[in-house]
Amino acid sequence: MPAYALLLAHDEFPSSSTHWPVEPGGVCDGWAEWFDTTPLLFSVLMGDAQQLPKQVPCSAYEDKDALSALVAPMAQVKARWQWLKACMEPLPSHWSASMCAQWQAMDSTITTSQRQWLLLDSAMLCPHDFDEPEFAHFLHAQRDVCRQWDGHTPVLPQALQILKQDPHAQLGWWSPAVIACTAAIEQDDEEDWPAWLVEHYTLRHFGAWDEQTQTYCVVPKRHPSTGLPPHSEDERMSLPVGMVTPYGRWLQHPDDGAHLVFASHGYISVWQPESVPGAGAVSGLKDFNGLWVLPPTAGYLNAMTLTPHVMQCKSPQAPDAYDLYSLPGLVPLHTAVTDASYSADTDGVMRISCQAADGNTTMQVLNPQGQPLFDSTYAHIGEFNLKTGLAVAWRRIAPSDDKDPTNSRFGEGVVHLCGKEIMACTYERIERGFNDSPPKVLPGSKLLAFTHQGQPHIYNTQGKLLSSPDIWCSHLHRKLQKNALMAFMGERPGAQMGMFSIKDFSFTPTGETWQDYDDALQGVIQRLRQAPLPATTETITRAALIKAQDADWMQRMATIVCLGQPTASAQLLQDWRDCVAHPDAEVLSGESEDEEAAAPGEQDIELPDGDNFYTLYWLHLQAIAAQFAHIDWKDTDALRSSTWLSGAHDWHWDKDLQGDAISDGFASLAQHLAPQGLALLHLPCSDDAWRYAVVRSQDAPELITMLGQAARHAWVETTSEPWTED
Repeated sequence: MPAYALLLAHDEFPSSSTHWPVEPGGVCDGWAEWFDTTPLLFSVLMGDAQQLPKQVPCSAYEDKDALSALVAPMAQVKARWQWLKACMEPLPSHWSASMCAQWQAMDSTITTSQRQWLLLDSAMLCPHDFDEPEFAHFLHAQRDVCRQWDGHTPVLPQALQILKQDPHAQLGWWSPAVIACTAAIEQDDEEDWPAWLVEHYTLRHFGAWDEQTQTYCVVPKRHPSTGLPPHSEDERMSLPVGMVTPYGRWLQHPDDGAHLVFASHGYISVWQPESVPGAGAVSGLKDFNGLWVLPPTAGYLNAMTLTPHVMQCKSPQAPDAYDLYSLPGLVPLHTAVTDASYSADTDGVMRISCQAADGNTTMQVLNPQGQPLFDSTYAHIGEFNLKTGLAVAWRRIAPSDDKDPTNSRFGEGVVHLCGKEIMACTYERIERGFNDSPPKVLPGSKLLAFTHQGQPHIYNTQGKLLSSPDIWCSHLHRKLQKNALMAFMGERPGAQMGMFSIKDFSFTPTGETWQDYDDALQGVIQRLRQAPLPATTETITRAALIKAQDADWMQRMATIVCLGQPTASAQLLQDWRDCVAHPDAEVLSGESEDEEAAAPGEQDIELPDGDNFYTLYWLHLQAIAAQFAHIDWKDTDALRSSTWLSGAHDWHWDKDLQGDAISDGFASLAQHLAPQGLALLHLPCSDDAWRYAVVRSQDAPELITMLGQAARHAWVETTSEPWTED
């Protein structure tokens, strides 16, 4: 949520028991708010060098008794306003008409108020708790700003000249609706939106709520040019976008024609429609108050913030690459960057990838300001452990076969945050959790690595090799069990099997050999390959199928598939019932080899052993539901085109970083959906294909259970798919 400064007018001197209503018409009025800073006007109203505001508690917070806000008598507030008006008016000629109108509205709010006290709540601007000394210093500083003027001079003091010169960031946003900020701002279902919003706008896509700014991402219900509703999803996604708070503050209005608007790291990126597809969108950056920090007229394409201090935009020199600039100074930092990422929640460093002249990619590690932490020659660097400073690094190993120069591979190693290489990148695998996880520190501050021949090597965290026994581990058994590895000594098939201890580096034979192990493994595989018993099949009539309808099950299934949208759910439910009662041969053909009801006139339906009425109802739903994607098992291009799914309109699958296998693509899509409260669900499919859909994360377990009733298996795509590169 954004940090804010808030002006509230109240009848009662604030105390630990003061009531702060969230609706207008009570003992309190909302006046104005501003995000990220306290506007100068707020401080002028609160006090001057002769009449400083008092520090008071604000009972809207959990710590009701702590001093957390400033208050001033309304009589003094009005007197200072009259002094400021006398110094400011007539208003400067360069002020816009809207700014002059805002000034008049502010005058009306202040001069006609019947409240007794004015409270400035700016506690959210301080990251410290009320009982910390830093917060007390912050509150004192907020009060001491008022010492810069005395409120009686005949001319505007130098400290307030900016009010005339550049008032946009100094007056605040004035509206009685800000009284809503006395409680937590939360998103509502569209059915519960206020009339001014729901009559003209709708969510751009399901879950289009930005937590950073606490705004809805909306589009008009009717096209601005034609006045007609959009006829397709593509047309709908081309509508201009806006961002608005639930209480009516527009940070970006759809009337401005933006095609894409999103918030990141304290800025709002605003992209206009591309004039030429793929050429890049003219774009700019706003602060969280909706003021331009970088206007579109500056000419940057596809601008977005990577950190609070670094901006990325499309490179004019390198196709499919980016240039990085500092914020707010726009000093060039890096050019021709093929990929860039930053996560303040993990190790707090930036990662950028650039392509060298030989076509290989090198990753650099930067601080949040965009400065390199060390000179990297690695192809990829995983997450750093904040305690040890260690990360797994990859380096491309040159091919050993000169006849096939493309036959290269990656070697893994360990690097410290300072740039020191702890383990050379010559290993097949460094022991860790997920692929990008830091190396696992084992008891005794040890690190475990495996050579390309399967030999375990033990290091300490300073990079000293402690043990490299002449043993090897199979790929299936490289996980520690009670600080020991199952390993083999010698050559197949007579290699001795035993347990290697990473504590004392001893090898204890079990008395078995590789041949014994392999025989046991083959026995397991053979048992798994045994053919199942022949299934029996029964026949039911379509009339019996219709009679067996479970209305509640169908209703809930339709609601989940339509992401809780009532209109869409009702339509899907009706189409589903129609399909069961009057099946279409062309629609149902190919959906399942078990479905024998393809012909509309056929009254008998075969039901294989293990299936039931729910199974047949599910087969009819998957045949007509437009919410399900269905692609060939290896069609990565079709998967990449799945941006029509809810929540996936701005998804990008980076094959260089995330891997190019279709499983990598599904993991990438799931990672994109997760922050929106959505999950990627794999659905049962009888052919060599994938069927999948997007559902709300909280609904996924229930849908899986319901499909279990239909004797069908489904699963949620994991969001922790490891990074791979072939």
